Amino acid sequence: MNTSQQQDLADVLPYLACGEASAVHAFTGRLCQKLPEGTQATLRAIAQDEMAHARLIEALQASLPSPQQAPHPARVAMFFRKLESSQPAEHLAHIAALDRAVCQLLHPLLATSCAISRSPNLHRALCALRQDEARHVNLARSLARQMGMSQSRQSALNRDIRQRLQWLLQPVSSALGRLAMPCVDQTPQENT
Repeated sequence: MNTSQQQDLADVLPYLACGEASAVHAFTGRLCQKLPEGTQATLRAIAQDEMAHARLIEALQASLPSPQQAPHPARVAMFFRKLESSQPAEHLAHIAALDRAVCQLLHPLLATSCAISRSPNLHRALCALRQDEARHVNLARSLARQMGMSQSRQSALNRDIRQRLQWLLQPVSSALGRLAMPCVDQTPQENT
């Protein structure tokens, strides 16, 4: 990745780090305490994944320049505060919707024609993170459904949280757009 692409990634990663920290808190904190005993192993497994993601993002951040667009703490706090709910099914549905939105956000960034794919280890790590998040979507959605969450309500939450995530990421929307752009191959082509 070139210097400007590294800066774009450095600006985006703090937002992902906030999400991972929030997920760890949710799956080890109040939400965990409100759910049936039989769900504890699933929640612990998700929390372990989220902790591993947080460590991965931290390691990536250490290898990149300092972010120029750090998340605004009040904006982040408001976003994550609105994800919480006193109803466990609703809270799980919010988490499933957020993880789904993150998967959708990562999808274009991980296309094989984009800058991140030029760094195989980074690409592999972020693809694994996206795969974990997709699994978390299925697990959280399934638990929410078992607790009475309807498909129509989940769909509405998916749309709402996707829009709120776009609002949260507005300061780095240009960086996300540039990272999702196909790279022009800089290597000279051989004449055949």
